[in-house]
Amino acid sequence: MTDQYRKVLDAELSGLGLSPAGDPELRIISNIAWAVRRSFLKILLVAFICAVAAYILTYASDTKYTSSAKVMIETRIQTETQFTPQVSGLPLSLTSLESELELLRSADLVESVVDRLQLQEDPEFSAGDAGFSLSPIALARGLKDGIVNAISGGDSTAIGDLEPDELLEMQRAATVEKLLDSREIEQIGEISAVYRISVTSKSPKKAANIANSLATEYLTVLTRMKRDDLSQSQQWLATRIGQIREDLNTLSSELEAHSIDTPFSPEEYATIKAQRIKSEKRAQLVSAESQKLREQLNALQLLIDEGKIPDAVVYASEVRIMQFPDAEETPEDQAAALKTAIGSSELKLEVLRNQKAELDESIETFKEQQIRQVQHDSITKRIENEALVVEAIYRDFVAQLGRRAEQGDYLDAGAHIIEKARVSVDPSAPKRSSTAVATMFAAIFIGLGFTVVHELLQKRLRTTFELESATGVKLSAIIPEIREEPTFETFFMDKGKFDPTLMHYGRKLLASSAIGLRTMRNDDESTSPPAADFFAKNLENKHGKRFSEEGCMIFSGASALPDEGNTSSLLLIGSVCAQAGYRTLIIDCDTVTSSYRDLSQVTVESLKLATNQPLSFEDNIVGTPQDGLDILPLIGVKNNTAQNEAVEDFLCSPAFLNLLHSLSASYNTILLDTPPLLSAVESGYLSQLSHRTILITRWNHTSRKSVLQAMRELENAGVRPSALVATRVDLKRVKLYGDPILG
Repeated sequence: MTDQYRKVLDAELSGLGLSPAGDPELRIISNIAWAVRRSFLKILLVAFICAVAAYILTYASDTKYTSSAKVMIETRIQTETQFTPQVSGLPLSLTSLESELELLRSADLVESVVDRLQLQEDPEFSAGDAGFSLSPIALARGLKDGIVNAISGGDSTAIGDLEPDELLEMQRAATVEKLLDSREIEQIGEISAVYRISVTSKSPKKAANIANSLATEYLTVLTRMKRDDLSQSQQWLATRIGQIREDLNTLSSELEAHSIDTPFSPEEYATIKAQRIKSEKRAQLVSAESQKLREQLNALQLLIDEGKIPDAVVYASEVRIMQFPDAEETPEDQAAALKTAIGSSELKLEVLRNQKAELDESIETFKEQQIRQVQHDSITKRIENEALVVEAIYRDFVAQLGRRAEQGDYLDAGAHIIEKARVSVDPSAPKRSSTAVATMFAAIFIGLGFTVVHELLQKRLRTTFELESATGVKLSAIIPEIREEPTFETFFMDKGKFDPTLMHYGRKLLASSAIGLRTMRNDDESTSPPAADFFAKNLENKHGKRFSEEGCMIFSGASALPDEGNTSSLLLIGSVCAQAGYRTLIIDCDTVTSSYRDLSQVTVESLKLATNQPLSFEDNIVGTPQDGLDILPLIGVKNNTAQNEAVEDFLCSPAFLNLLHSLSASYNTILLDTPPLLSAVESGYLSQLSHRTILITRWNHTSRKSVLQAMRELENAGVRPSALVATRVDLKRVKLYGDPILG
């Protein structure tokens, strides 16, 4: 790779907005940008044409008028607590605003207006007059209906088979649907309570009438809903009042019956309470006295058990269990008196115990009587409380029912019409300017989208980077396309002359180091053998060898597909070589798309003769208007299958090698015009016979896949192209692809 080529390649990969080779995503973005740049004027032109067409089509569309009415939900706070028309009691919030919006959009509201105005008899809304509209929604709906009808095969039920009621119902449903499409409900602002009701119709008066009817019907529906709520609440209050009245009567009867079963009168209950208190006090005294006597007896018994009889007598006298003994009494008498006193105390203790038991029994009796009375009083209190609560509810419900009795005649809808719909003077549709501008922008965006998708999906080779990355071969030269003067025909009709531009690029190709003709005579390498001996001895050294000064250089032109410009390119190369002083021969080996069939004089017999006498083909060589350039057309008539098969066999036989060996003595350069690599198997073999192979691809036409397959065919044949040539390059368009080399 030369320094100049490196510089140019760096400019290609990093200059003019192109991304480096290591950034495929940026390169794709760059290609998309160049594609948009190339197509932008076309897109603008198509968009302008679409806008003009849309503007013209608006005159064929129906002229419609739109009228709008405005309603506002009551937002003022009600300060009157005794009477309020806001029966529902719902607060005004975002939720209620959205709910009212859905109510305005309901089909039942539209259905009521249809019935009131009898719009089912109006051709505009009864689907009898479809009309023509440029609305995107209408167009999309029409397309959807058309697709559905095409798939389903239309409606299988004939209109004549329907009953009159069914037909009227279908017509009414169609009218409702048409009016739903013709009206528009929107909230003015995001949190306001004002709604706009817009209706579009062919008649401005009809549009205003329907809009006002929708607004009025909305208020009527609100009033009816409140009246229904009021009626339901009144019915519920009346029913509930009757139930409460029955409950109140039941409680009164229960209270009277319970009062009759009172266990004790208040005086008796007071006596029982006093007797219980008295008995409890007496029981406490008896219990204390009994406890005291028991402790005294225990103390005496302890002294007696210890043998302290005198002390026991003294203690008994002190606690008054017995009298103090006389001085004359003996200890025995004192002991007997003590024993008698202890016995009396024990009897007294037993009497106290019996009294305590009787008192406890009396207390329990009094307690049970009190419990009975308390339970009876609590039940009585509960019944009285329930009666009071039920009576309070009864009075409140009766008061509410009385307030609501005449409220239905004064109910307010809770909303107002703040602006009635007026007859519109200016039509609302079609909006010609808006339609044209919208169509133009839509066409531009569609065109840009199509351009981007097309650029992402396309696989054609257009830039130096794409060509070289697909082939792995340096791009040696380009051959421009001259549309006014076809290359092949011009050469034979204009005395072997080419367009000056073609000649310029042809000389550049000849000067390329990949071709090597300029250095052929100055090369000091050893002489190469003829082609037949060369391939018979050493196929691998063909790229490093050439014939001597008196010898010949064999080139083959290879292409992936037909119509790649292979024949024209080789003809240009041959003409340039001839003008440079190289005697050149073009051998037509293209068995698929030969352009020299009319010049061919080869027959099956001559092919058989050439097997043993290669020089016999010299009689079939045809001269050209260019001195030093001859052509050997081997391909005959296209429909002659036998001759074509014979030519194919001849090209792959040793006789063709002998022919090349014989002709190399007479020519400095031999160009093999081979068939497309993907169309003929002999193309790879013919490339093996040449010293250098020129891979020819058509600019902005050959796909990357085809070139890769062609390179695989050459690789299988052991051939690597020496040069890459892009043909039929549009010099004006190539500048629009961001390629600094080709551009």
